[in-house]
Amino acid sequence: MFLPTFTTVFSAVFQLFIISAVAGVLVRTKIVSQTHIQALSAVTVNIFLPCLIVVKTVSQFDPSGFAQWWILPLSGVLISLAGLGMAFALFGRRPEKRAYISMASFQNAVYIVLPIGQLVFPDQFDRLALYCFLLILGLSPIMWSVGKVLISGDKDAAIRWQDFVTPPLVATLAAIFLVVSGTSAAIPDSLLSAMDLLGQATVPLAVFILGATLGGISLKDMPPFADVIRVTGVKFILMPAAAFAVMYGLGLYQSMPLFCSVIILQTSSPPATNLILMVRNYGGDERSVASMMLLQYLVCILAMPLWLSLWQTFAG
Repeated sequence: MFLPTFTTVFSAVFQLFIISAVAGVLVRTKIVSQTHIQALSAVTVNIFLPCLIVVKTVSQFDPSGFAQWWILPLSGVLISLAGLGMAFALFGRRPEKRAYISMASFQNAVYIVLPIGQLVFPDQFDRLALYCFLLILGLSPIMWSVGKVLISGDKDAAIRWQDFVTPPLVATLAAIFLVVSGTSAAIPDSLLSAMDLLGQATVPLAVFILGATLGGISLKDMPPFADVIRVTGVKFILMPAAAFAVMYGLGLYQSMPLFCSVIILQTSSPPATNLILMVRNYGGDERSVASMMLLQYLVCILAMPLWLSLWQTFAG
C-alpha cells in the first residue's frame, strides 16, 4: 500500500517540480523577467484565484450538510500556533533567528497544496480546494501579523489592516456570505461558468510562479546548517507527525478522510512564498530567507509524498 501510494504522490510532485524547474530556468536565462512574474502574480492573486475561490465555494459549500466547516478555519489557527510553539522551542527567543521561526511556522497553503491535490485527488479536487480556502481564513491573519513581524526582524513593524484585506480573503468571505444568505442561487450560471474558466488558470499559473520565484534565488549565502535542520525538523517532522498522531488518535480518518489528507498536506508543506514578499517590502535578511526557502522546497519533494503515503497506508 505504501509504495504504490508514494509512487503516485511523488509522480505528482515531480510533475510540479519539472514545471517549476523550467520556470526557474526561464528566469535565470532572462527569458522571463521579474517584471513578468510580478505581473503574473498580480493577475493570479487579484483575478484568477478569487474566481476559483468563488466558484468552488458557491458550488461546494453547504453549511447544512457540512456543519463542521468551522473546523477548517480553526485548524488554520491551530497549525500556525503549533508551528510557532515548536519553532520557538527550538530557536529560543534570539532576535536574529526570528525569520527562521516565521519560516518554520507558516506553510504554503495554496500554491503547492492545490496543484498536488488536483493531481492526487482529481475526483475530489473541488471539495479539497474549498477546504484549503476555509483553512486560510484562520491562517492568513496570523501570518500577516505575527509572521510579518518575525520575518522582517522589526518588532515595531506596523500591522496595517490593508495587509489582511487581500483579494482571496475578500473572495472567500463574499462567497460564504452568498451561500449562507441564500443569494448564491441568484448568480447566473453563465457568470459562474465564465469565472470557472478564469479560475482554471490558477493552478498551472501558481506552479509556474512558484518555480519562477524560486528560480531567482541563489544558494551563495547558505544559512547555518543547524538552522536548516531546525526549520526542516519543524516543517517536515514535528508538524506532520503531530497532525498525524492527533487525527489518528481521534479517529478522524473514518469520518473525514479528505479533511485529514488536506491537513497532512498542509502540515508537510514548505514555507509560504509570501514570506519572501514580506522581506522585500518590510525589510529583513532577504538572501538568508531566500536560501532557506529554496532548501525547504527541495526537501518537500520527498517529504510531502512520504507523509501523505504514510497516512494513506495507516488510515486509508
